[in-house]
Amino acid sequence: MNLVNIVLVCFAVAAVPLFIFGAGWRQGERSELKKMTELDETGIEVQARLVSLVPFGNGQYAHAHYEFESPDGSPVRHRTGATVGPAHVVGDTYAFVHHPQFPTRLHMGTKQTVRKERKNRAGLLRCAQWIMFGSLVTEALAVVGLVFSP
Repeated sequence: MNLVNIVLVCFAVAAVPLFIFGAGWRQGERSELKKMTELDETGIEVQARLVSLVPFGNGQYAHAHYEFESPDGSPVRHRTGATVGPAHVVGDTYAFVHHPQFPTRLHMGTKQTVRKERKNRAGLLRCAQWIMFGSLVTEALAVVGLVFSP
């Protein structure tokens, strides 16, 4: 086996996990892009109040509990992780965008940040698709090279 064949085999072997990684990344980004698209098109911006901030672990992180009203008037509580610092003050209000039918599906920020996140997710989806395409081309060229090599 000469050096050319060894390189082609390495490319053929390396392209398979790269394709699997790209496929998994693409699937995750597609679902996140779908959520961001729904929030951008039908999301309602609300002001949520930080109810409690409970530190855990080494004291740098905390469970943040936010509360806001759903469209039908019932209170909704949302729990997420946050860093402990001056950015999070109990009693202050923060902007959230939530889905009208699913109040627990929300994004911290304004509608403008949802649009930015949607654009970012679309770019990451394109990147995952290019990784899949590149690994597929690499695999095809490596296999063709191995078939036609002397």
